[in-house]
Amino acid sequence: MPGPAFAPYTQKTGGSEARLAYRLFLRESFRTIRVTASVFPSSRFLTAAMLDHVDFRKPCTVAELGSGTGVMTREILRRMTPDSRLFALEINRNFVQHLRTSCQDRRLTVLHTDASNLADHLRAHNAGAVHAVISSLGLTGMKAEQRARIVLQVEACLAPNGIMTQFQYLTPLAPVPGLPNRQIPWFQERQFLETYFPNISAKRVLLNLPPAVVFTCRK
Repeated sequence: MPGPAFAPYTQKTGGSEARLAYRLFLRESFRTIRVTASVFPSSRFLTAAMLDHVDFRKPCTVAELGSGTGVMTREILRRMTPDSRLFALEINRNFVQHLRTSCQDRRLTVLHTDASNLADHLRAHNAGAVHAVISSLGLTGMKAEQRARIVLQVEACLAPNGIMTQFQYLTPLAPVPGLPNRQIPWFQERQFLETYFPNISAKRVLLNLPPAVVFTCRK
């Protein structure tokens, strides 16, 4: 649930800045579509579904995986208390530069790295246990070893009763070229997450492009 209103950071929120962020996201998405996994930033409905189960009323430490141009980053900061901390991990150098320039907040640490080394980076910043991990990573398109390593890192960093939220796009199965009656097997993201978390709930978000399902995983 949302925390108290608090916005000490410098944020460019004009229409031109929003258009610049969208153009940047669109350009980088087409350039590295296997990493970004979408050509549309997350909608406010998807953002709310990803954050509404996090208790922002008290000081917390949050890790955001795949911060992009900062759509969810800004909303996390808006909900956080003044003495909370946010670590935003992003592998795309251009996204990192944009976020560091457009969203300056003493509670925010933007890290140019992938999530496979989450524990080491948090330890280097004396973060301690993490209360929530907000992941926009495209687990579906990753190799099995990579996504397993990332979730193991998340599990190790989470505090007792901590949560991880992760979404998956609800896209139709793609036909296999040359085999019109065969389709690529759909990655069962919930089944994968259940291997690591004993309690998972799901919520569909149809008002997003593409529509998505949000998994809330409790340690």
